[in-house]
Amino acid sequence: MLLLPALVVLARLHVEVAWFQQFNLEEVYLTRLGLQAAGGAVALGLAVVTILWRRRWMAAYEPTPKGELPALRGRTYALCLASTLVVLLSVLVVDTRLAWLAFSQPFLLAHWWSVPFQSSWPLFAFSILLILTITFGLTRSHRLGLAHLYGSACFCLITARAWGLWALALTIPDSNRVEPLLGADVSFGLGRFSAIALALELLLLQLLLVLSTAIWSRLTRSPCLSDWGFPGWTSQERRLLRPLLSLLFLVLGALLWLSRHQLLWTQNGVVAGAGWLDVHLVLPLRDGGSVLLVLLATTVFPWPGVPSRRRQGLRRWLVTLAILFLLTELLLTPLLQWMVVRPREFQLEEPFLGRAISATRDAYQLTGMTTRPINPSKQLEADDLVQGESTLRNIRLWDSQPLLASNRQLQQLRVYYRFAKAAVDRYPLRPDRKERQQVILAARELDQTALPKRSRTWQNRHFVFTHGFGFTLNPVNTSAPDGLPVYFIKDLGRSTRIQGNPALGITQDDVKREVPIGRAALYFGLLPSPYAVAPTRIQEFDYPEGDKNTYTHYSGTAGIPLSSLWQRITSSIYLADPRLLNTGALTPQSKLLLRRDVKQRVKALAPFLTFMGDPYLVSVPLEDPPPGYAEGQHQYWIVDGYTTSRTYPYAATLPDGRPLRYLRNSVKIIVDAYNGNVHFYVSEKDDPIIRGWSRLFPALFESWDGMPSNLRDHLMVPPDQFELQVQQLLRYHVTEPRTFYSGDDVWQVPLELYGRQQIPVAPYHITAQVKGSERSEFLLLQPLTPLARPNLSAWLAARSDGEHYGELILLRFPSDVPIFGPEQVQALINQDPEISQQFGLWDRAGSQVVQGNLLVVPVGDSLLYVEPIYLKARLGGLPTLTRVVVSDGRRVKMANDLEAGLKALLNQSAATQP
Repeated sequence: MLLLPALVVLARLHVEVAWFQQFNLEEVYLTRLGLQAAGGAVALGLAVVTILWRRRWMAAYEPTPKGELPALRGRTYALCLASTLVVLLSVLVVDTRLAWLAFSQPFLLAHWWSVPFQSSWPLFAFSILLILTITFGLTRSHRLGLAHLYGSACFCLITARAWGLWALALTIPDSNRVEPLLGADVSFGLGRFSAIALALELLLLQLLLVLSTAIWSRLTRSPCLSDWGFPGWTSQERRLLRPLLSLLFLVLGALLWLSRHQLLWTQNGVVAGAGWLDVHLVLPLRDGGSVLLVLLATTVFPWPGVPSRRRQGLRRWLVTLAILFLLTELLLTPLLQWMVVRPREFQLEEPFLGRAISATRDAYQLTGMTTRPINPSKQLEADDLVQGESTLRNIRLWDSQPLLASNRQLQQLRVYYRFAKAAVDRYPLRPDRKERQQVILAARELDQTALPKRSRTWQNRHFVFTHGFGFTLNPVNTSAPDGLPVYFIKDLGRSTRIQGNPALGITQDDVKREVPIGRAALYFGLLPSPYAVAPTRIQEFDYPEGDKNTYTHYSGTAGIPLSSLWQRITSSIYLADPRLLNTGALTPQSKLLLRRDVKQRVKALAPFLTFMGDPYLVSVPLEDPPPGYAEGQHQYWIVDGYTTSRTYPYAATLPDGRPLRYLRNSVKIIVDAYNGNVHFYVSEKDDPIIRGWSRLFPALFESWDGMPSNLRDHLMVPPDQFELQVQQLLRYHVTEPRTFYSGDDVWQVPLELYGRQQIPVAPYHITAQVKGSERSEFLLLQPLTPLARPNLSAWLAARSDGEHYGELILLRFPSDVPIFGPEQVQALINQDPEISQQFGLWDRAGSQVVQGNLLVVPVGDSLLYVEPIYLKARLGGLPTLTRVVVSDGRRVKMANDLEAGLKALLNQSAATQP
């Protein structure tokens, strides 16, 4: 019976080790296994101790002499019986909940109480049935023993799967930043608190399990149930119970002492973290309560030579005081908050507000933000266009969604190809200019779900249709005469067209030099893909060419070897697919390609990192590539890895409700789209969390300086991280506690009309000069307006180029001068007689007008508002760039292109001048 499960486990271990070996990272996987084994061994040792204790307990039973009055009877006995059963069932339910979470999402164990139970109904029903069977379905002696074994098994599983918590707690270094209330280093909250808390919680559950099963077995012994009374504990039973009860009180005292730190990341009124009432009432109560529990543990422990009567009296006083402390915190805290704190809230909370503001800004890297005033002129002038020439050359006229819609009709070419995402990037296509050309690059991936049903055979899915092919590259700032996108790179295979753009001053040679194609097969990408086996005797579909198809054989380095019978057996067991054994297509060079989804691939290597947003593809020339990079390979995915925490002292959670208090984009990950190689580069050297993981897995992480410079030039501040920083900036741009408390300087993200829906303005990229810099930079920009008002308050810009990567610049507009925001300019556009009339004509002609993203960009000393207008048929139309609307906040003009619109705007301004 054990042979088959052992074979499955051995096969999975073999395949996993082989998968890590392709990256030369098998020691990372073995270290993880060793940590799990060590955690499980410690938990197993504790479980064995409790099992031995329970055996002694069962052997310590002594029959009660006849005629002796029971110590508990009637209602008191029923209350004890019910309480014990409730504790036993609660422990089993919590153990089951933690075991499921440890199996599915082990890195959420630190916050298990706030994670909703996510499991399929069969598993949930099985868990409930198992608990009921253990509790009621067996004989008394069997069910108690099985309940104890089941709880102990859950304890071992949870402890083993929580290896990430224990490992980080041991390796995380001090950050040299001390929180002001308890004097602990910030790293205690980031990495150590959660591990200690979970360890104490698991120990408490195990103690409660042992005690509840032991007490239940004694309370239900014959003839207690029939007599409805309990005769009392024997001297041997008391000697066995006292050490466990003493340890139980010690664990409770330690948990209460640790909960003092929890005050630092608990939102209390206006303060993120411990406020005045927490410091002056709750903290002393928890200090005293923890000391009382420790004293109570000493009175319960069987000290030799101490009279039991004196210990019993002291115990009653300690229990009474502990209950009094608990009731005081539960009942007096909300009353004092209402009667004492609320009437003088700012005076009492001012120093704690200052701590929360400083900590929140530090947790989201807003502390180093540079703030600059900006006072734009009211009208666009010709001199502004000269100063802002670099910005105007890269104004984005194509949004990702219309471009993807056009690509899917013009460039997918076959039903099984799909453009999942498009990324705005920049390439040095004009060597004679300092700024780089903004482009949109979209990967052409293979979507196996789009294959015709008859073609979705096992052989086609795993042997034939194994990869996507190529990508498209478009400039963002121009379109063809018919309004369709202009391409630098389009089509695929031998028909691939690489062309320059005379209007932009870019030649074909410039594109070939800076965006090489080489091997354009994409074996690893964004779309979920099943495993692939390559190369085999079956040819793989490469790309279509006219009415014929071109085939190939994979020649990359990725994959698990399938040359031996044992490797094929283990792979078949791992995949639960025995067809891999009897196919005749395998060769000695065949390999199994697993985890071809890029995010799944990096998550398997570093499950302790958080991944948000989508990876983006780049195609770059690598001259003399460093180790780990293949010669002649140019397509790479860039993935952003984050370290996060919910326990950063005094930091506020996100306004959208996510319990996130700390964020760092600590790792930049490069994934080879053909060979599957993965490189983790540490980008935040001062982050204590990533420093802890680097200590544990030195082979996994590489130095920032080791990244090829051509790839480093394409790094950008992730929009997902930037949006979270913007969320916190809406309130925490204020650093003065009084202004923060009054709430009269709160910002919001403005709204815009996109298509026919009003949506928040998303961050957008521009190429512009930062004051004090000679060359233009790739910036991520977010306009901000005051709460409930449409005027512009500020811009937040994130720099992505060179040594300034990650720097934030806040451009503040004057508060006494109204500067139009996106909503107001959108209203000006839609109420302009000529524009609204034209929109109405198009809408009535069976077409649909799509108003694109409204961009607000600095041009010289003025602001320029640019909105592309797309036109498409109502039923599955092809979006075309039809018009461009420009405005300086006072006047609006619509033209065929940006240049004509700017000329019309200047001519109108000149005509209105006296």
